[in-house]
Amino acid sequence: MNEVSNVQRAIWMTLITSLATPLFASLLFMALGLARPFTDFMLQSTEGLPIGEAAVDVFTWAALPSTVAGIGLSPFVLQHGGYTWLHAAVGGVLAFMASAIIFPIDAGGAMPLLAFLAGLIAIGMRQLLIAIGIILDRSGP
Repeated sequence: MNEVSNVQRAIWMTLITSLATPLFASLLFMALGLARPFTDFMLQSTEGLPIGEAAVDVFTWAALPSTVAGIGLSPFVLQHGGYTWLHAAVGGVLAFMASAIIFPIDAGGAMPLLAFLAGLIAIGMRQLLIAIGIILDRSGP
């Protein structure tokens, strides 16, 4: 009777993804911001804007793609109890790009890099969800 259903897995996966992924994105942005001399070509200028305030802006903006990715991956969780790393990467990149179209960001030539980072964050989020037992590991066939 203590078995977790796939519906419960999907609900928790979406909720945790919607909250934790923006946190990871803002932490990554802060790390890139602290390494500003090396990453100046990648990110938009935040002159005069404190790094913490910029990180909050990133957190707020990342809430939409995170929720979209969580909802987009829910059918896999409902059917199989989890999803593969490739599903996570594609979901993260597509959700990022759709959100960048809806709410444009001034990233210049860094959009492909940011989309790649969104895919990596989604893969990392999948690993976290597996580690804490929310979704099942579906790496195999």
